Amino acid sequence: MRPAFLSLILALLPAAVVAEESPLTDAQRAQLETLRGEIAAQIQLQAYDLLDELVFGWTEQPVFALETPLVLADVSVPVGFGSGMQALIENHFASLIVKNPRTRVALTHCPQCTSVVVHSGATGTIVSRGVDEPEALSKAGTLSGSRHAIFLDFEIEGAALVLRARITSLEPALPIIYAKTLSTSTSSPALLRTGDRLKSAAEARQEYVNALQGRSLYQVPIRIGVRTYATGSGQVRAAPMPWLQAGVEGSLTQARAWTGSFLVGFSWTPQLHTAWMAQGRLSRLISGTTSSLTGPDLYAFVGGSVISIHGPAALAFQDQVPDLDDLLALLTGGGPDATFGALQLGLDLRVKNRIGVGVYLESLPALNNAPAIGDYLDIGILQFHSLGVEVTFCF
Repeated sequence: MRPAFLSLILALLPAAVVAEESPLTDAQRAQLETLRGEIAAQIQLQAYDLLDELVFGWTEQPVFALETPLVLADVSVPVGFGSGMQALIENHFASLIVKNPRTRVALTHCPQCTSVVVHSGATGTIVSRGVDEPEALSKAGTLSGSRHAIFLDFEIEGAALVLRARITSLEPALPIIYAKTLSTSTSSPALLRTGDRLKSAAEARQEYVNALQGRSLYQVPIRIGVRTYATGSGQVRAAPMPWLQAGVEGSLTQARAWTGSFLVGFSWTPQLHTAWMAQGRLSRLISGTTSSLTGPDLYAFVGGSVISIHGPAALAFQDQVPDLDDLLALLTGGGPDATFGALQLGLDLRVKNRIGVGVYLESLPALNNAPAIGDYLDIGILQFHSLGVEVTFCF
């Protein structure tokens, strides 16, 4: 449906609703009101987009050499949108000017511009808005301390929303010193740029594309973490172990509500241990229904891994107290080994799906009776022996 025809619907809708012999049913009226709200919201966002582009141009090439007071003389909107949209556009334009001092423009208040004024002269008496009477407008500008005024006119032309902006000198002839016409298709989504960090339309679109590309179904995580183990009843204690992991992570849904990963890891401490690990995880988004392009996402995960440790540190990961044979093997360089499985439960906070910080509890079911390994948490059917923290970088 063409935007011009929709604007006509918006203009005629109030009369159609109050007509006593209207053929419209209640359901049709509700549909028209819903359509009116959708189109109004779309046009409003497109108008904001055009204002963003206008003010961004001023930050790159200011109209004035020095900071100059400027009167917002008039804002016109397509038929059917009324004063509500005019007020929203005025507020957004004022916000952009305040947040972008590089425009060298300072908005000034002009109550006479929109109020009805009476101007008497040699040719007679004129009753009109201040903005429609050049002599009254020039006087209003003098009172507000400004010598220039800006007019913002929005129109729908075919499938395009057009902004015509012009700055005039506040003289009776209102000579134009600056004019700019911008347009955007009403069928394309608004770029929704941030007012205090304006950028060109091309840059905003490229950021949008980059964000979408960052939602790839597959990525390569590199994870750095440390595991600490609870103190057991024996005299031998397991030392904290640093880990470096890398692998592949895949999204099970386009919204990244579920993800799965498989990583291999390596740990090494001089004269203590060399260790390897293979780990798989299943993560669920719990901070929303879809991952955010701008804010952090919180995932809960469960995982399983197989860990193999070689070296003196492996003595702590045995279900019995080290005996003489273990110590003899250690002295002769035949170092002990330990291989066991582990289960993890944890939380992972991701920022833009690029950097993550995680914390988890790990259970070592095969080492429940190990004298060197204690429990951080015991829930009866499962004991958690290890506490881990990690930082993840995704590529």
